[in-house]
Amino acid sequence: MDTVIKKPALAVIIKRAVAFLGGICFFIVFLYAIGTKQGFMDITQLLLLHWAIRMGVFLGVISCFGIFLDCWMLFHKQFQYVRSLIAYMVFGLLGFGCAFSAAFVVALTGGNEA
Repeated sequence: MDTVIKKPALAVIIKRAVAFLGGICFFIVFLYAIGTKQGFMDITQLLLLHWAIRMGVFLGVISCFGIFLDCWMLFHKQFQYVRSLIAYMVFGLLGFGCAFSAAFVVALTGGNEA
C-alpha cells in the first residue's frame, strides 16, 4: 500500500505557482505566434511581447525559488524532490529563455518607446 508523503505548504504553493505562470507564459507566446500569422496590430504584438518578458522573468524567478527549496529538501535527505528539481530547472530555463527572446524581438523592432 502506498504511503502518503506530506509536502510542506511552501513546496505546494511554489509548484502550483510555477505551473500557473508556465501556462500563462506559454499562452502569451502562443497568442503572439497566432498574431504574427493573423496580422494583429503592432501595438498588440508589442503588448504581448512586453507581457511575455514580464511573465518569463516571473516564471524564472519563482522557479529559482523552487530550485532552492528542493535543494534544501535534498540537503535534509528527502530524495523524492529530485524530479521536481529537474522540472523547476526546465521551467526556469524556459521562462528566462522566453523573456530573453521576447526582449530581443522588442529590441530588434525598436519597440522600447511604448
